[in-house]
Amino acid sequence: MKLAADGGARRLHATAVSQTGLTLAWDAPPGATFVLRRTPGSNPVSLRDHGTGVPVKGTTATVTGLKAGQRHTYSLFTLVKGRWTGPLVLTAGTAAPAGSGQATYVTAPGTLLAAPADLVSAAPTGSGVRAVLQPQTVTPPIGAGLVLPMSATLPGGFLGVVTAVSTDGRTLDLRAGGLSDAFDYYELTVADIAAVPGTAAPAPATAAPEAKVLAAGCTGLGAEQTVAFQPDLALGGRFATKVDKYRFLGADVPTGASLDMEMTVRLTGAATIDVESAVDCGIDLKSYSRQLTVSPVPIAVLLTPNAQVSVNGAVTVSNLGYQATSGVRVKGSMTIKNGPSFTGSPITEITPLTPTVTSNGSVGLAVGGELAVGPGVGTSGAGVIAGISGELTPLDAEFGPRFPMQDPRFNACLRASAAFVTGLSLTAKAWLSNGWSFSEKISLDALQGEFDYPGSPWHLPAGCQDLPGTEPQDSLLGGGVTKVEDAVSGGADQWGHVDGFAPGKKAWVLSTGRIADATGTPGVFASTGLGGPGDDELTALAGYPTHDAAAYTVTLTPAGSTLHVRYVFASEEYEEYPEFVGSSFNDVMVVRVDGKNCATVPGTTTPVSVNTINAQTNSAYYVDNAGGANGYSTSMDGLTVPLTCAVPVTPGKAVTVQIAVADTSDHAYDSAVALLDGGIWTD
Repeated sequence: MKLAADGGARRLHATAVSQTGLTLAWDAPPGATFVLRRTPGSNPVSLRDHGTGVPVKGTTATVTGLKAGQRHTYSLFTLVKGRWTGPLVLTAGTAAPAGSGQATYVTAPGTLLAAPADLVSAAPTGSGVRAVLQPQTVTPPIGAGLVLPMSATLPGGFLGVVTAVSTDGRTLDLRAGGLSDAFDYYELTVADIAAVPGTAAPAPATAAPEAKVLAAGCTGLGAEQTVAFQPDLALGGRFATKVDKYRFLGADVPTGASLDMEMTVRLTGAATIDVESAVDCGIDLKSYSRQLTVSPVPIAVLLTPNAQVSVNGAVTVSNLGYQATSGVRVKGSMTIKNGPSFTGSPITEITPLTPTVTSNGSVGLAVGGELAVGPGVGTSGAGVIAGISGELTPLDAEFGPRFPMQDPRFNACLRASAAFVTGLSLTAKAWLSNGWSFSEKISLDALQGEFDYPGSPWHLPAGCQDLPGTEPQDSLLGGGVTKVEDAVSGGADQWGHVDGFAPGKKAWVLSTGRIADATGTPGVFASTGLGGPGDDELTALAGYPTHDAAAYTVTLTPAGSTLHVRYVFASEEYEEYPEFVGSSFNDVMVVRVDGKNCATVPGTTTPVSVNTINAQTNSAYYVDNAGGANGYSTSMDGLTVPLTCAVPVTPGKAVTVQIAVADTSDHAYDSAVALLDGGIWTD
């Protein structure tokens, strides 16, 4: 088979396709005559008297009387100056019935749409695929498209371009290709992906759907403790793509390609948690796929998800979760004249479930994984290029107490937030080949980023934030500020309203250990490893990994133009002075105002930490409490004097303040930051 025989016809292509026929055209030298033969399926003829004859008029031929969605192969022989050349071959399917989900297509000359009977074997090589053809199969030339069917070794099939052919013509090396490498025209519309028959691979034994205690996927989970979370996922949306090299059906996409896709993941999941300490769980979930079409080229959607559950503190809660639908819309085209032009938007719909809380605490739930949409999806190690691919996280959620532990509403109100996170890319190669000047990944804002669900954050059950209570946390705010909302992260026993961190003042205290251990006298050793996570910014400031982080975040509206935050930093790392001062055990804190740290040694830009304020460094700001300093009643062996940071703000414009503290290099020797009553104010 030849793409263009010497002296023979060239550029065999379709100029019209309908449900009952098509029109072909080609270029040829003056005085040439032709024989055009048609065969069912994708196998061409090699002799002029095989197959069914098609009437030729000049350099065109019109075929009628076919059925919708049928595939035929056309072999064109040319007689020039008494010599026959050819055949020049293409395969075309008549237009599919509306709503059938079948593709309408015309192959590029030389493309082979292989059936299982055409192959001895086909397997990935790591950079592509090696295929071995049966002796009776016509060998496509180098540069031609070759579409391989789904098989045990290629579960997603393969759309490739021939890069090498063995001397016997049987063994071919293929690289991954795009639709236009194999087709002059291709159109597929799937109106409802959810209606396409799907498959879901069995979940791993460590995460069986009936499991109640997922100990195999968890660290820190005791024998009598429970973490159960098995969300249900479903794929939905629509998919439409078109490649048109000759503009015979796609006047809206002249010599180009288009994509109009909506891809959604519907998630329903409720977690049941009963733990006594920090627990982290990684749960493998079953994969989900939708085979949008098998013929002439397999195109599929594949989602390979997993779930992450993180718990900090003693927590007993059930029915914790959401019903959410998230995804992306992508629409646009690529043409030779104008290049790629695409737009996108996220899809975010959610309804929180109403949890039952016995013992409140911090919980993180995340469900996400790899999403791929396009040709060859599901075949690994073959250099497959999908149309849309990357990371998709339908749910990234956090739950925690709305009120502090000492408040009687502590277990009655939970603050929940949720976001949709996507790191997808559109690969133009799936629609346009190198010869069309595009082989690149296109980034869209809708495909890259984090999108809060509408209504996030919530207080659950609805209205619980308005329950009557003592409102002790409001004593933290002074004059000139109005609270919008606040939240605490870390274990439930890592914060509290106590005396002792500054003479004559109560304070809200965040600790890297238990708050109960932070009060009292220096004879009490405060050192509790909670197994909690650290904080990325604190890690950067300390220069070492951090652990057991706790943070208080408040959004407020200032009346004045200068925001003040008054605080005290304390640590048990001072107990072993000077051994741990100047070491990697550099426990650290931060006061972020709209993301910028203002907790610095007065008159400098140096962050406050064990190594930057102590008995020898910046000692004017240090209080030695090893023997019990007058007016202080804390177990911490050292702490700073009350320090204040001041930041310019815009009156009336909301600002977010976050105070955080973490252990550095280990989970031992607690540290704390105390926020003095009335210690956030403006003037």
